[in-house]
Parts: sequence; C-alpha cells; structure tokens
Amino acid sequence: MKRTARSLGLLALCVYGLGLQQAAAEPVPARAPLQGAPSAAPVRFLVVASQESVLSASVPGRFAKVSANLGDTVRKGQLLAAFDCAEIQARRDAARAEAEAARVQYEAKMKLQGLQSAAEVEVELAAANVNKAQSQIRIFDAQLGQCAFVAPFAGKVARVHVKVGQGVNPGAPVVELVGSGPLKARMNVPSQWLAWLQPGERLEGMVDETGSACALKVTRVAGRVDAVSQTVEIETELASASGQVLPGMSGQVRAPVRRRASPAAE
Repeated sequence: MKRTARSLGLLALCVYGLGLQQAAAEPVPARAPLQGAPSAAPVRFLVVASQESVLSASVPGRFAKVSANLGDTVRKGQLLAAFDCAEIQARRDAARAEAEAARVQYEAKMKLQGLQSAAEVEVELAAANVNKAQSQIRIFDAQLGQCAFVAPFAGKVARVHVKVGQGVNPGAPVVELVGSGPLKARMNVPSQWLAWLQPGERLEGMVDETGSACALKVTRVAGRVDAVSQTVEIETELASASGQVLPGMSGQVRAPVRRRASPAAE
C-alpha cells in the first residue's frame, strides 16, 4: 500500500514538472507600447468663413431702405440697409444753423473787444456757445451713422432679417455677412497627433456635401488639450477643393499614412 502511494506521488511530481517546462517554452506576448500610433479613425471638420459678421441695430428705428438680398455679393462700405432718420437729419440741420449763428456772434464779440467795447468774459461766452453748437452737430452725426448699415468687408449676404417699414429695437439682427476670403476648417483631433502636427502640415480630407476631395493646411493649433476628450482644436486653411464649398459644410479628414506608423515600429 505504501509502495502504491509513493508511486502516485512520483507520478504527480513528474506531471507538474512537465507542465512547468511547457509553460516556460511558450513565448510571453509582448506588452503593447504606451504610446501607440495615432488613431486612423476619421476626424470631423467644419468649414467656416475667414470673416463673419452679424450687423445689428444699436438704436431703435424703422427701416426706410433694405437693399441687401440673400446671396448678394457686396463690396466693403456698400450700403445694405438704412433707418428712416429724417427727424435726426432735420435736428442736425437746425444745430448747424445754431452753430453758424454762434460763430457770427463770436466774431462780432472779437471785433468789439478790439474796439474795447466788449468785455473778455463776453468773448469767452461766445466761444463756449460755438463749441456747444458744434458738439450738438457731432452728436447728430453719430446718430445718423447708426442709421446706416454698411458692409464692414467684401463678401456675400448670408441672411437678411428685416424688411422695409419694419421697426426694431437695439440689439436686433439686421444682416448676416460672410467674407469672400479663403475658407477655413476647424476640427478637434486626437492629442496623439501633437507628436507630429504643427502649422504648415498638410492634411487630405473630403467634403460630405459635394463628395469632393480637399487639401487642408494647418495654420493654428490650440494651446491646450481637452482633458475629457483628449483632443486638441486646430484650424486649417482650405488650400484647394474641387467643386463649390460654402461655409457651414462639413467633412472628414484622416492622419496622413506616413504618420500612422507606430514610433516603436520605426
């Protein structure tokens, strides 16, 4: 009986030793490097205009003229809309007449002072009246300037919010304008791209709406990484694109093939 137990024990030790040898012979898989290759997944981008502006009312008024129409191409300084400012213009004309009268009175006082027929204080009061009248003119000029809505840059009309005869309050939007300069694209890319991404880098993308390829040139990289999404915002210039591309369109871009190789593999 003891001999049988001893034999079973030796057999168990042999089996255990054989298992250890097989485990040692099997290769241990290498751990993946902490810094892998940049994600090959596509990144979404949004096309934006180089300049955009929403012209809004700074004073209450009623529109007497709206010359801007949707899609119009406008030049810098072109009149797009105007309030009915006849009353303000009339007040300015009255202020100008008062300023002229004050100037004549001041010159008369200066002549009388030369003849020693007017006191110095009378001359100073006449000069103050001239300055006051001129200040009133400047006030009305500023109000008239708020009556006209002109294009701050050359571009296209994206939206018109008002009609002739419509009254608006301060802050109400009037006309939306997009610049005619080069288009840009903004996107949030994986933070791993920072290992190679810098201004001047060229990316290849595709616009969803047109299905056309486009070339993007990186112009700006944000100064920090979003801690939650581990992405960084970049801005690119739309260097070239086949077909008509408009602000508001979107698309996708991938890391260049030469940038997808793992640093460890290199």
